[in-house]
Amino acid sequence: MSTSSPEAVKKLLENMQTDLRSLSMECKKKFPPVKEAAESGIVKIKTIAARNTDILAALKENSSEVVQPFLMGCGTKEPKITQLCLAAIQRLMSHEVVSEAAAGNIINMLWQLMENGLEELKLLQTVLVLLTTNTVVHDEVLSKAIVLCFRLHFTKDNITNNTAAATVRQVVTVVFERMVAEDERFKGIVEQPPPVQGNSNRRSVSTLRPSAKDAYMLFQDLCQLVNADAPYWLVGMTEMTRTFGLELLESVLNDFPEVFLQHQEFSFLLKERVCPLVIKLFSPNIKFRQGSSSAASPAPVEKPYFPICMRLLRVVSVLIKHFYSLLVTECEIFLSLLVKFLDGEKPQWLRAVAVESVHRLCVQPHLLRSFCQSYDMKQHSTKVFRDIVNALGSFIQSLFIVPNAGNPAAASAPAGHVVCLVFIYTKQVGESVLLIQLN
Repeated sequence: MSTSSPEAVKKLLENMQTDLRSLSMECKKKFPPVKEAAESGIVKIKTIAARNTDILAALKENSSEVVQPFLMGCGTKEPKITQLCLAAIQRLMSHEVVSEAAAGNIINMLWQLMENGLEELKLLQTVLVLLTTNTVVHDEVLSKAIVLCFRLHFTKDNITNNTAAATVRQVVTVVFERMVAEDERFKGIVEQPPPVQGNSNRRSVSTLRPSAKDAYMLFQDLCQLVNADAPYWLVGMTEMTRTFGLELLESVLNDFPEVFLQHQEFSFLLKERVCPLVIKLFSPNIKFRQGSSSAASPAPVEKPYFPICMRLLRVVSVLIKHFYSLLVTECEIFLSLLVKFLDGEKPQWLRAVAVESVHRLCVQPHLLRSFCQSYDMKQHSTKVFRDIVNALGSFIQSLFIVPNAGNPAAASAPAGHVVCLVFIYTKQVGESVLLIQLN
């Protein structure tokens, strides 16, 4: 049954009056002001139903007054009353009868409950209902709702922590889905963007529509947080982990590549924020040598951290897969890093993760052709494809070496097993084939 059908509207009005009566009864003795507000709310709903033909539109227009008794009920901080009020607010949201002003008031109330550690799971549910059923939340109100979810992700309760993590992922997806829907609505409409002075990413926000602006600010702040910098938009963030931030970046880049390819502002973020961030975080993996003595170096070398390295390589794979044409120079750096990670002096887990990343790229022939055309076939360019082939050959060969101090002959590759790498390279069509045969 549609939420706008006469039967659904009638049911909504009945449920709202029932909720207000229940609220009035619960607050009769301890919270008289809430009781009076609930009774006034019943009168207000009856008046709206009697005087308007489009009841849903009238409810939305007066939603700030309609939700006020429930907001006051949440302010009592009584668990039973708070649960009743949040359920009623969710019902209003699901029928899309919440205005922008009312949504702002609701988020402020949810924030207060979050700071008091009340009904945390219900808060996450309410935020998700609001953002997935309505498009009235933008700018600072949206950022506050997202920060609320992030902060609940870092609570000590595991259930709340995991639920909040899932909510954050879904909310981030919703923000970008709104932008895609907005682009679809304006498809074919040519707009003259306002002139942008300089090369500042903060100024470029003025060229974006509302939903695109929200997505831009969110993605920019994810980069800030992963880089351990203060966010511009997500004000109130108290904690963030790089692993979670990298997962969110990978998800956005993989699920919404068209956003970054079609909007110059987002392309700017890729070049100026994401790529430098990835290279910076890869630094420990580049410098570290397995078995090297820390006493030999003047300063201790930071060890690679598996969770971060694994997620970084996934981000790199997504960048090369979807944005190679946009990031030719940056991809050359990423591919060179992958080759270095296959070095025999690197930890075995790092080499294994790097091989997995190379495999993701090798199953896409068009990328291999692009590597040859953009790098190997150019006179003064890095021979990226050749280096990948040589690195893979060394890696495979190392798998057949069995260290054995008692038997030097066993330290070499077993007899009869020869690693043969054949690289057939045709410049005319820019095609390449890598054949690995183990005889």
